[in-house]
Amino acid sequence: IIVMSVMNGFKNELTNKILGLNPHIVIQSNGFYIDDKYIAKLENNFKDISISKTYSGEGIIIDNDQAKGIIFKGVNKKEKKIKEFIEKNIIRGDLNKFEKNNILIGSELAFNLNLNEGDRINLMSSAFVATPLGSLPKQENFNVAGIFNTGFVEFDQNIIFLTTEDALSIFDKDTKDQNLEIY
Repeated sequence: IIVMSVMNGFKNELTNKILGLNPHIVIQSNGFYIDDKYIAKLENNFKDISISKTYSGEGIIIDNDQAKGIIFKGVNKKEKKIKEFIEKNIIRGDLNKFEKNNILIGSELAFNLNLNEGDRINLMSSAFVATPLGSLPKQENFNVAGIFNTGFVEFDQNIIFLTTEDALSIFDKDTKDQNLEIY
């Protein structure tokens, strides 16, 4: 009974942490525009869902002489599930500072790159921009608004959160390219 109780508790904790960061369903806009009418139709047909507009992609974080490949996740901090997740897991910083040109990073990434709240870093995306010297990866500078800790080392060292507008900008995408995450 004790072993079963411990294992069930561990399973519940693991499931909650994984689903706190990952949605149950992701709808990508591959070829069609996800408009408010489509979102309203989903909300009417399924009463117990929470929908977030996001955009994710891969890139590189650069600080001083260090670089690391990571996943950029553009989110809207006002959406219910995102707000709950950030408020529950932020350990340093202020959710109110998480706005345009500011990011949230995991505690393991902050430790590995020796980053603190308020530091300025450079992000490089997999999108390219044309220059007179040829195509170069798109880069932008951001401030670290806060540090989060989910309890999963893989998440905390490989994911950063930025605003959806910043994510779309660094990947050279439009608002029509956003994905829907359904919880």
